[in-house]
Amino acid sequence: MRYSDLIQFEPIETVVQLRDADRMGEAERLVSTYVISEEMADKLKVTVLPNLSLEGYDSKGLLIVGNYGTGKSHLMSVISAIAEHADLVKHLNDATVAEAAAPVAGSNTPDRFRRL
Repeated sequence: MRYSDLIQFEPIETVVQLRDADRMGEAERLVSTYVISEEMADKLKVTVLPNLSLEGYDSKGLLIVGNYGTGKSHLMSVISAIAEHADLVKHLNDATVAEAAAPVAGSNTPDRFRRL
């Protein structure tokens, strides 16, 4: 028996291009493959997602800082994909983050900004 018979995995992409999230299939893949640690879940729920909401929150800018290869582009792709496509929330691998993302999901659409 070989290890490949027991374990299957997707190879890790070394570079994520933010523009990849513009294509629906790729956006879904980026959202579903983003690993959300407990610490990241807290940061997303407490800081990132509330600041992206257009309603009832004193929004501020966000600065994402990290070393090369730490997942900054993957994170930004996930956030932009969810903001554009509400149905991608169901592909997040953390239910509490998915719940917190609901108010932001689909908010980055031309229709949304016309109503504001």
